[in-house]
Amino acid sequence: MKRIISLLLALVIAISAAIPAYATGDGNMDSGGSGMGDGTKTNYWNPGMDGVRLSVVHADNRAVIGSVVDWSNQKPNANIAHFGKVSKLSYNTGRTLSPAVGGYVCVQPTQKLPKIISTGSSKASIAATRSYFTDEQVIRAIAGYVGIDFDLLISGDYRIVVEPLAYLCYNGQQFAMTATEAALYDQVVNGDLRKKLGTLTHKNLPLAIFLEEADLGYAAWSGSRTDKASNGDIISSLGIGIVRFNEVTTPPDPGEYDYEYRVNTEVITSVEVRGGQSDPDNPVSVRFNIQGRTYTVSNVYYPDGDSQLAWVRWRTPAEPCVITISVSVYGGGSAQGTITCNIVDLDGNDPPNPLADDRNNGFRPASVLEKEQVTSASWGIWSPWWQENWEWVENWQKCWHTDRWTDADGKTHRDRWYHWVDNGWWEDH
Repeated sequence: MKRIISLLLALVIAISAAIPAYATGDGNMDSGGSGMGDGTKTNYWNPGMDGVRLSVVHADNRAVIGSVVDWSNQKPNANIAHFGKVSKLSYNTGRTLSPAVGGYVCVQPTQKLPKIISTGSSKASIAATRSYFTDEQVIRAIAGYVGIDFDLLISGDYRIVVEPLAYLCYNGQQFAMTATEAALYDQVVNGDLRKKLGTLTHKNLPLAIFLEEADLGYAAWSGSRTDKASNGDIISSLGIGIVRFNEVTTPPDPGEYDYEYRVNTEVITSVEVRGGQSDPDNPVSVRFNIQGRTYTVSNVYYPDGDSQLAWVRWRTPAEPCVITISVSVYGGGSAQGTITCNIVDLDGNDPPNPLADDRNNGFRPASVLEKEQVTSASWGIWSPWWQENWEWVENWQKCWHTDRWTDADGKTHRDRWYHWVDNGWWEDH
């Protein structure tokens, strides 16, 4: 107990002196990380001791709404040291670390979290993380713990901020900290945390989740995905994922659907991607979110000013309904944001079964309704490559020569001279 109290007092003194310091959503998150280093008896982290910090923020003013909560599959130590439940956005607007020992509470969700932090032997799946936090039931649970109405949360005005969280042992004391808190605390202890646990606190933890696209004032991460990051990069850009929601719109009137499909049928839905520039080194990817499942189409190419089709194959539900597909484009360009599909059942709409002796003396032919039917379609696929542009790269070097000669008196002389030689090469620019 004395050791814990002493640690807490040291934390308070150091920190005060050193630091100023329907939709199911679209998961804006990516990940990196690599192997883990070796721990010691007093400085270590056990794989699986991870979780997330969840906060809801307003998309316009970036204010944190309701409660901030931590979720984990684990039950941390009762006397764990922590810094409260503070969102990354609050730290980035001047909030300082506030240490405490004990009293830490985290939620163990009914629907277990996927693996968050990668290790050398087991890499976390960012696809599983993205799918988890865009699941409707998970989002409903988050809304309940944060204290916000579910329909309000998914209205398009709010974002869910997801921060990776680690439970680690530093200098013999158990800690709970997000990537941002680890970077801030490393500044307090003058780099000692990075020195002893940097593979976790400055690599695998902050690289567990980062943004694919800029949002809420944070840039998409374009740095290394395998090296340790600086405290500045972690605080400004890493250890954050965002779940966004399309604004809920009034269901379309009949006849205003983009597609009409039969129930329980495999279909192909496409969108046209245009705008921007897609080159061989930077292809575009398109993400379709259909009934809580995300389909990603990668390697979409098209020249500047042109367009390309991206399509997805999926099975329609067994019951008639209206489905709204959300479409997101990554890497430049744009496409139709939502696709509305009317799923219909032909049962009960069977054609008449006339018999040979049926009569209808008052029959008059009715005008035939004209409904356009698409029976075929054709398109091309762009396949880009770099056009060769060979240029000569000059590389002038001295070429030395030595001449020996004997004069009339029989004395030997040696002359050294040189000339310039271009030892360049052709290079494709």
